[in-house]
Amino acid sequence: MLAASACGYMTQREFIVRKTPFVFLKRVAYITFFFAVLPLVAVLWIDLRTEYAASPLATAVPSFSLFILLILGLLQFLIVVISFATWYFPTYLVNRDVVMYRPGLISPDRRLVETPQITGVDTRQGALARRFDYGSLVLSAAGDSVTIKDIHSPDKVAQTLLSLAASDSAPSMLQRLPARELIAQGENNQAEFKASLLWDYRREAVNKDLYEPVMKNIAAFMNTAGGALLIGVSDDGQVLGIERDYAGLPKKNVDGWENAFNMAFNQMIGAEMHHNVELEFEEIDGAVVCVALVQPSQIPCYLNFKGKEEFYIRTGNSSQPLSVSKATRYIQTRFTV
Repeated sequence: MLAASACGYMTQREFIVRKTPFVFLKRVAYITFFFAVLPLVAVLWIDLRTEYAASPLATAVPSFSLFILLILGLLQFLIVVISFATWYFPTYLVNRDVVMYRPGLISPDRRLVETPQITGVDTRQGALARRFDYGSLVLSAAGDSVTIKDIHSPDKVAQTLLSLAASDSAPSMLQRLPARELIAQGENNQAEFKASLLWDYRREAVNKDLYEPVMKNIAAFMNTAGGALLIGVSDDGQVLGIERDYAGLPKKNVDGWENAFNMAFNQMIGAEMHHNVELEFEEIDGAVVCVALVQPSQIPCYLNFKGKEEFYIRTGNSSQPLSVSKATRYIQTRFTV
């Protein structure tokens, strides 16, 4: 069943993206300005009045001023038609297999990137673009990048595209990798590193506010396509281990650490969502690393911290909060229940 959307039409498996209407308006403005100046230049450089008087058009159109108005009107009509055609017909087709550019009319389609190879999607927007909800997407795949320019609702398109990029088997394939391999691959749309659950390396003390970035990423994974959160690993991939967290635990071992994690999860996300997360512990070079394996959720997942409720999604290699309006649009696209 097709659902109307601002970017064309969208289904759970395939959607079409069209450029923002502002592209059409800008082209009309630019070309209109050009053709508004062109007749003035022609009048100055060419004696159009003499040419007009000597042509059969003088009989059909008795007034030179009327002749100029008719020419300008025809040009304006052609401007609008050409601008509309160059905006409306070029589209992007996205499905689980490929992202394809369709120029329309007689030009052949062009494959931009294989969808399963996409590892991240970044949104680029200026101040005006944010105000009118359009922008460009940069798709990262296999060490290369592809840019989709000037599309409407880029955040919504990005998240739907990421959902397609992560096939049904993608999370489980990621989860089977050993922690060492995940670390070697670095952070991406399905892998995130956190140095600790409790220990603040900057203050050299226990800091329970560090629960928030851990749970934020887990919620984002659940709301997007799942992934793996490695705790005890720095952003640059250095293995730190979770042992420093023991300083803030009554039971100073892996069991005590897991109990602390579960209590924080139940309080900040909810015990009803815990079936989406599985904890595994691996020893690397004498340090214990926790790998939180996160499955995508069938219902929206919210983070509650210090009386504030937020909705997070995974965008590229980071977790981002959505405003109420954007979260509403995303939930309508991402969740079927």
